[in-house]
Amino acid sequence: MNKKIVLLFAFCLSTIVSFGQDCPKPTKEKYKKVMSSAFAKEFKDCPVIIDAVYFKEGFLNGYRKPKKIKKMYFFQCTDDTGTTKSAGLTNEVSGDFFVINKDLADKVLDLEKGNKISVTGTTFVQNYFGTELGVYFIVKDIVKVE
Repeated sequence: MNKKIVLLFAFCLSTIVSFGQDCPKPTKEKYKKVMSSAFAKEFKDCPVIIDAVYFKEGFLNGYRKPKKIKKMYFFQCTDDTGTTKSAGLTNEVSGDFFVINKDLADKVLDLEKGNKISVTGTTFVQNYFGTELGVYFIVKDIVKVE
């Protein structure tokens, strides 16, 4: 009897958590706005759509991935101008960081540098003792644009 009550409570709680978020249908936003540290927190709860250009897979060598998204597949994108940045210690050239669940990574693996994509997702802002370290885009869906 106790197990049934616990399961019922867990089900009710999960339903409240999953449906408690009242998000509108994802709307298209500007890449630079969504990936900007000044606006990223506005896009952390409800999905948005941005157009991006695939740059390459992976994360920066020698840097730690944020714990919340560590087990996801990392890849890098840029805006339509192809603007990249240089990592501080290694001078490694990178784009902005995007992550996707590994079970959806096949949608990214066939992309080549320069492919235009439309991605739907939310942002994650990494903080370390109150210092903002980076903005990541957590991809829920990705479509190659021809």
